[in-house]
Amino acid sequence: MHLDEPVLHGQPLSREESLERLSSTNLDVLVIGGGINGAVSALALSAHGLKVGLVEAGDLASGTSQESSNMVWGGFKYLESYDLRLVAGLCGSRNRLANAYPSRILETRFMAVLGEKAPFSPWFSTLGANAYWGLGRFHTHRPRHRSASTIARLEPSIKIDGARGGIEYSDYLLVDNDARFVSEMAIEAERHGAVVTNYVSFDEAEQLHDRWSVSLTDQETGETLLATAKVLVNAAGPRLSEVGLVTGSTTLNRLVFSKGVHLTVPRVTDSGRILAFFDDTERLFYVLPMGGRSIIGTTDTPVDDPDVTVTDGDRDFLIEQVSQRLSPANRLRHSDVISERCGVRALVVPPGGSSKRRDWTELSRRHAVESDDQRRVVSILGGKLSDCLNVGTEVVEAVRRCGLHPMRPAVQWYGEPSQAERTVALERAASLGVPPDTAMLMWRRNGRRTGEILDLIRNDASLGMSLGGLDTLSAAEVTVMARHEKVLHPVDFLRRRTMLAMLHTSETLAADEGVRNAVRLLLGPKGLTELAEAATVPDDG
Repeated sequence: MHLDEPVLHGQPLSREESLERLSSTNLDVLVIGGGINGAVSALALSAHGLKVGLVEAGDLASGTSQESSNMVWGGFKYLESYDLRLVAGLCGSRNRLANAYPSRILETRFMAVLGEKAPFSPWFSTLGANAYWGLGRFHTHRPRHRSASTIARLEPSIKIDGARGGIEYSDYLLVDNDARFVSEMAIEAERHGAVVTNYVSFDEAEQLHDRWSVSLTDQETGETLLATAKVLVNAAGPRLSEVGLVTGSTTLNRLVFSKGVHLTVPRVTDSGRILAFFDDTERLFYVLPMGGRSIIGTTDTPVDDPDVTVTDGDRDFLIEQVSQRLSPANRLRHSDVISERCGVRALVVPPGGSSKRRDWTELSRRHAVESDDQRRVVSILGGKLSDCLNVGTEVVEAVRRCGLHPMRPAVQWYGEPSQAERTVALERAASLGVPPDTAMLMWRRNGRRTGEILDLIRNDASLGMSLGGLDTLSAAEVTVMARHEKVLHPVDFLRRRTMLAMLHTSETLAADEGVRNAVRLLLGPKGLTELAEAATVPDDG
């Protein structure tokens, strides 16, 4: 099979076949990094007819892309600097992404409480919220000013003592999680013919005439393999400079790092709203819904090293800040923390720009795509989920500058399957006795792969039954997940393909029969051993 032949629906490549194709095909582009920038690049490039490989040293979305707040937003806070053009552009990107993924990205209401630490008055904040709504082309429900008494009625978990009121407005939230959204983009790239491999590290590279010769290591076996490509795309996120040293390429922009921490706690509010507060330093932090829990964060701490961990100071700060703003019955303790998320945002500093603390918020707004046309290396700096489609488009143009000839795709290169395809899948599910809510969840998680799941259920109705316990996954869904989603370790399934590791402790997961059944289907006895071992060591968030 050649790389320009489409991958047949229902017949994905095995890991061994993917590695063989990676080393035996003359690639047009090798993408280094499996976060959101790498996944969207692989999808855009393969949909434009290029032969694409993607390598990720860990699991897909196992770095920065699994540590976000799961928000898809237009940058409300950037109105502070009165950069209306920037906010309008970000809102446009947000709207395009939400329109393209209507079952995975949903409009969510925010309740921003203006307490004693808020730097803005209610009337000014209401004016800003309406300006934001207008800059967002009225794509969401209208914002509303809320009095303190109304906030108390709508959100009884909030302590309103000293509150001057607030505003309720809309942005968007990933229904599942950030990492799953990224891995779904990588799977869609495979449908266009890309070869996507996780747990394969990029080690060495040499440019020979018009082609790169690249040395890779399979992290599962330790075996070395070679790949060739005309162009390299450096989508290594915080590790961008390390890849740049190997390829001998530099960038005009540079990166600085901001550590962000989220804590998962029992559900704070049943309303489904995102609660927004100003902390004691007048910076926004949030209480966001995730499954049946809430996550609080994020911190924003300048760091020099992308390898970060949650400290006692981080926990103390978040718990203290949120507890000050919740009613006594809802105040949090350290023992309430179920899991932690910790990562860095790679923020872009333009040539001649400053990374002083007063400019920190402004840095987070940008991404940059640079091309070294002579060495044929494209580098992606910064970026966020909301703006990922722009990154994909810019990478296509960057590889064109490097001498490749991407073709215009016949259909839109991004987005969920059509409404007609969804209707057919849901009607077929109904004919097989799958409840509507279960079928809709199945579609949201799997898209086109829903057909494979329904094929299994048609042949054996028992495969459509929930495995039980903590999640609603069925044996049919897990079987299809094993075919397509590159799950090599329990943590890939529990932390990134689902939210289970964020919603429950490792001890709870290891003891749950449904989780054990899913891991057994995915990975066999080896997976169960890893699951048990993970429960004996502290969670690392």
